[in-house]
Amino acid sequence: MKQGRDVLPPAYEGVENHLLALFYSGVYITNAEFVQVGKDLGIELPMKDRTALLKHIMRYAHENDLKPKMLQGFISLIRKRIESYETLAQNFPEAAGVAKEWIRKANATVLLLQREMRSSPYE
Repeated sequence: MKQGRDVLPPAYEGVENHLLALFYSGVYITNAEFVQVGKDLGIELPMKDRTALLKHIMRYAHENDLKPKMLQGFISLIRKRIESYETLAQNFPEAAGVAKEWIRKANATVLLLQREMRSSPYE
């Protein structure tokens, strides 16, 4: 039965992998940030593994037709991080190259999430 709780609809798999991997998204989302996104959706989550938190959030959003709100929560979080990266690049020119790569990846992640918001819930 637990196995069924770990399985997400196929449409969420790419998003899940992207949000969990700094390499792809350019943003490390902390456990506390996942808990906050869940709280914004109306669920209280215990502090636990990032993967488990994200799966719980995605499952809840899917079951309660909150996918757009969930994705918007992640978009807002990533945009705030982009602002921090831009400030970092401005204040520390030596770090600008790395920060710009993070910004590029974070912007690509925002585009991915926006595309997911526009996709059909039946895909």
